[in-house]
Amino acid sequence: RELRWALCDHYLPYAVGGGYVVSADLVGFVATNSEFLQLYRNEDVSMGTWLAPLDINRVHDPKFDTEYKSRGCNNDYIVTHKQSVDMIYEKHARLSKNLQLCDEEYQTRFSYIYNWTVPPSHCCNRVQGVP
Repeated sequence: RELRWALCDHYLPYAVGGGYVVSADLVGFVATNSEFLQLYRNEDVSMGTWLAPLDINRVHDPKFDTEYKSRGCNNDYIVTHKQSVDMIYEKHARLSKNLQLCDEEYQTRFSYIYNWTVPPSHCCNRVQGVP
C-alpha cells in the first residue's frame, strides 16, 4: 500500500477550477514533459494528474472562488470565476473607485478548505464561516 499518496475513487486530487498558481519549476516540468502527458477534458484535472506524483506543497485558499458556480461576492476574493462580461466591468469599476469587488458582500453557497489527504469525493466539506 502506498502511504504517501491518497489514492482516489474518481479523479486524482486536483485544483478544482480555473484559478490556481503554480511555480515556475512546475511550469517547466509540464513544458518539458508535455509530449508524454495525457490531456484530459478539463485543464484543472490535467494539471492535477500531471503533478500528482510530484512531492510538492499543495495549498487551498478559499479566496480563489473558482468552482463551476460562483459562491457569491466577497471583498477578500483574489479570483472569482463564472462572471459575465457585465459583472467583470462592474467589479473593475468598483475596484477602481472603492478598492473593493463588492458593494455588498453575499454568499450563495458555503465554501470549504480542500483536504488533500483524502480521495477527491471527500475533499471538500462545505462549512459556514469560510469566505
